[in-house]
Amino acid sequence: MAPNGKHIAIIGAGKVGASLGRGWARAGHPILFGVTDPADPRHAAAAAEAGNAVVATVADAVRGAEILVLAVPWEAVPEALAACGDLGGRILIDATNPLKFGVDGLELAIGFTASGAEEVARLAAGASVFKAMNQVGYSVMSDTQGYPARPVMFVAGDDAARKPDVLALVGELGFEAVDAGPLARARLLEPFAMLWIDQALGHGAPTDNAFAFMRKAPAGTTVEYIRYALTDHDPDSLAAAYGEAGKHLAAAPECLGYELTQCAEDAASFILRISWLSVEAHMNGFRRGPHFPPFLAAIQPFIPEIAEMRHYRPTGTEWVR
Repeated sequence: MAPNGKHIAIIGAGKVGASLGRGWARAGHPILFGVTDPADPRHAAAAAEAGNAVVATVADAVRGAEILVLAVPWEAVPEALAACGDLGGRILIDATNPLKFGVDGLELAIGFTASGAEEVARLAAGASVFKAMNQVGYSVMSDTQGYPARPVMFVAGDDAARKPDVLALVGELGFEAVDAGPLARARLLEPFAMLWIDQALGHGAPTDNAFAFMRKAPAGTTVEYIRYALTDHDPDSLAAAYGEAGKHLAAAPECLGYELTQCAEDAASFILRISWLSVEAHMNGFRRGPHFPPFLAAIQPFIPEIAEMRHYRPTGTEWVR
């Protein structure tokens, strides 16, 4: 368990619940699944993939958890919330979408003047409800790697004091967590999810597609390239080191993003690409700031194996599909 790991109870162990369980377990959080029948063997795989998670009744799972996540089909929401008991003062992340079948297939059952999340808040009286994790398919939720930019996940909720905790949890899954405002903004996020669903089911988009929140890079942006030629360490150890070091890059305001790539022909060769606001921001901001010491500590053993480390400026000549 991570030092700041939180016990997360996921209500529902279907594809969405199982994927969220895998992702948060990987981030160091103990997972509990709350289901109707804990003895059902269909839940075994989800539990094993979520760090040998506990599978219990909904009431038992909720009782000892710090964070609750609602991940059941829309029609099962009232029964699932009733099984939770008193939710006063609890954090509840609503990952559902209020879907029904219409004449043209799946459509929203509620929208624009109300939202499913607001109905969840009504049923879960006293809970701090947040809308999140409903805007992509389940396959993205535990695997946000491999995209040109981090997939975006908007978070809506009224509890300003607890929203940073929810944004942090979403960020731990690899998403760019963006505050969408109060819970009523779920009236926008649920139709936004419907766009994803329509693209996947009606237009042939892959089910691992995701939306991104792109910002234009400011003038002066620079890219640092660090080339590693490993001789004393195995490749997995470098990737693991940057798994830790990357947390400190992500926390640094001077850093715009990073990517570690491994050579397909030579597994001991890596290139790390770090985008900085500027050379000045990197050298006199990051390197003199609070995030550099823990970053350096994580990658210190690999410094002798650096073959090249330079800053490059974008030329504007590029193309991305």
